[in-house]
Amino acid sequence: MNWVKIFNRLFEIINTDGETYFSGSRFINKVREIDPYFANYNQYIGQRNNDGKSTSRKDYFYDILLSFDDQGRLRLINSILDDIHSVAPEKITQLRGEMIGLTPTSTPSIPLEIWNAERLNKYIQEIDTRIANQNFSGAITLAYTCLEGFLKAFVKKNTPDTECKNEITALAKNVQSYLKKGFPIIQMKHLACLIILLIQPTKQETNLVSHISIWSPTVGLLSLFVI
Repeated sequence: MNWVKIFNRLFEIINTDGETYFSGSRFINKVREIDPYFANYNQYIGQRNNDGKSTSRKDYFYDILLSFDDQGRLRLINSILDDIHSVAPEKITQLRGEMIGLTPTSTPSIPLEIWNAERLNKYIQEIDTRIANQNFSGAITLAYTCLEGFLKAFVKKNTPDTECKNEITALAKNVQSYLKKGFPIIQMKHLACLIILLIQPTKQETNLVSHISIWSPTVGLLSLFVI
């Protein structure tokens, strides 16, 4: 993993004025979430001054990052990115893609006016975090769990007399049958393609991001019918 490149991309984000900006104390507070016994800001800066080391944020942020092993570095960076994901989603998704060697893609996002948008976006961020931590099975599990929940909500709301099964394929077929009654055929073809993509197992980890990107707008579309 190219930690110099990853750090430079991270620092570009957290050195920008606004909500993404990380002061020295904010950064070290994040470090102390990973290592509770790490020095506080005043202690750390005092020690660097005593040692004649640079107190430039970029210099000591990098030194602190490299003081951890790879797992600790990932935890620290992901903790920082989780805090600011909603402010700079595209840059953060690109950085997380860099961390696991995937082609950067845009972060799926549910418009705030959509039903349960805040909860959906929280799930999507958690899926991104699991991918960045290379917890691919966990990301798929969460995606399917969320999809199953929203499909069930759709079926219960719009077809209350239909048996609500626990299997995603059966639920998707119920939704497809309902939508066929009121959707133009061209729109149904597009929706059917999305559902088919979702219910096919993903065997290659490098394809996971594209599957998650498809999942988000599909759930957003279905949620419109649950309100």
